[in-house]
Amino acid sequence: MKISDEGLALIKKEEAFRASWYRCAAGRPTIGYGHVIQAGEQRYYTARLSEAEASALLRADVDKQYGAHVAAHVHRDVTQHQFDALVSLCYNIGTAGFDKSSVLALANAGASTPAVIKAAFGLWNKVTDPTTKVKRVSTGLTARRAREAALYLS
Repeated sequence: MKISDEGLALIKKEEAFRASWYRCAAGRPTIGYGHVIQAGEQRYYTARLSEAEASALLRADVDKQYGAHVAAHVHRDVTQHQFDALVSLCYNIGTAGFDKSSVLALANAGASTPAVIKAAFGLWNKVTDPTTKVKRVSTGLTARRAREAALYLS
C-alpha cells in the first residue's frame, strides 16, 4: 500500500513548507516539509528549495522510508485512511517510535473503539527540549494527533 494524495497533503499541512534549513523542535536540521537533513546532504544547508522540490523530497522520504516501514510493520488489512494516518504519525515520530507505539499495536490487533484509538494517537504529543532534555506537551502535536486519529477513524 502507498500513501494517497490526501495523506501526503495531511503531512504537508502538518509539517509546513520551509525553503531554507532550520532546526526542528527536536533540534535536528530540517528543510522542506520536515525532511531531516542526513549525512551526505550538506547541500541543503545552502539550498533554497522550491515547493516542487520540497514535495518531491517528501514523496521520496514517505515512499522509500516511512510508507514502506508502515507497510512492513502493519500485519492486518487497513483502509487507505488508516494507512495514511499511520504514515503521518510515523513520519513525525520516526520509525523507532512508531514500532513501540500502541497505535501500531492497535492497528495490528484489529478493531478498537474510537476512544482507544484517539487516546493512543494522543500519547505522542510531547516534544523533548534538545538542550534540557525535558519533555513537554505540545499543543501543536496534540492537535496533529487528533487530526491523524480522525483520519484513521474516517
